[in-house]
Amino acid sequence: MAEAFLAGFSEGRDVGAALAVVAGGELVVDLWAGHRDRKKTEPWQADTLCCLFSATKGIAAICVLQAVAEGTLDLDEPLCVAWPEFGTEIKAEITLRQVLSHRSGMVGFHAPVESSLLYDWEGFCSALAEEDPWWIPGTRHGYQARTFGFLLGEVLRRRCGLTIGEWFSRKLAGPNALDLHIGLTESNLGRCAQMLPARVKAGGGGMPVSAREMMKAMQDRTTPTWAAFQNPSPGPGYMNTTEFRQAELPAMNGHGTARDLARLYAGLPALLPEPLLAEATRVHSSGRDQVLCAPSQFGLGFMVHADEAPIGVRPGTFGHAGAGGSMAFYDPSAEVGFCFVMNQMQAGVVTGGTSAVTCAEAVYGILE
Repeated sequence: MAEAFLAGFSEGRDVGAALAVVAGGELVVDLWAGHRDRKKTEPWQADTLCCLFSATKGIAAICVLQAVAEGTLDLDEPLCVAWPEFGTEIKAEITLRQVLSHRSGMVGFHAPVESSLLYDWEGFCSALAEEDPWWIPGTRHGYQARTFGFLLGEVLRRRCGLTIGEWFSRKLAGPNALDLHIGLTESNLGRCAQMLPARVKAGGGGMPVSAREMMKAMQDRTTPTWAAFQNPSPGPGYMNTTEFRQAELPAMNGHGTARDLARLYAGLPALLPEPLLAEATRVHSSGRDQVLCAPSQFGLGFMVHADEAPIGVRPGTFGHAGAGGSMAFYDPSAEVGFCFVMNQMQAGVVTGGTSAVTCAEAVYGILE
């Protein structure tokens, strides 16, 4: 595993990274290397916190599914039952299940909004309540890159008074001693890795055709891709700002260690009732994604493995990737929890970068 992990450094992909594998309930791989800053003056440490970007969505989904298991939320109840302002016209029938499976059509705003809206929870949710979906809910699926966290979080907050960050801290991270956070305290800011933007070649060279199509759509204000990723646009370097790190953005700004996200996934069979976990990892959305401009496959909040959209490397695997190449998953047949995180982002990846996939493949080579 060390050889597979270190290949990312020798081949020039990684600046700093961490890898963890839990097999059969035991932490069997816990590796870190490189540096947490661009200048390579600060070594990556055992407790370095890495931004998980969209791998946060898997954490948020687990919180919401716990609330479902406890009876606080209902998968098939319209959001407007708990959030009356949201239930305008066509949105009145949008359910929690549709949000979790990226079928709500609420991927973003049609008209440009200020970048500051991203950090204004009440303002963002009020704007969502007034917004129209980009397609008839339930008829197609498209990645809710940022709205996912607001939609889920507002319903949970209205039902039980807790934000997703608070729920996670009190009911999951705290009791299980997980160094994972949605919204960092000031005391944890000094442990963060500096996230380094992807090195993009002129014309998108080196990226898959689908990724180039998505990047082009991001620049077109008439597309749901632009709405999902660029509206609001937080500006360059946003992921390294204190404002971003301390905000609660349950779709995109979790921070943590690879070992503890791997532990969280490996512990899922004990955290959720088996029928609910089976339902959450059943395919609800599959095929061309209206936002990603490529195939994607989702259960309820989790990416579910497909050959054309691989989370992990084997069928039956589920989890979530993060922008730039991080990947976390659970393979129930092998009882493997896996997480790879890094600070040098890779362009054009949706379900895990080259280093993450290389390490995941090595796991099975060893197990077999």
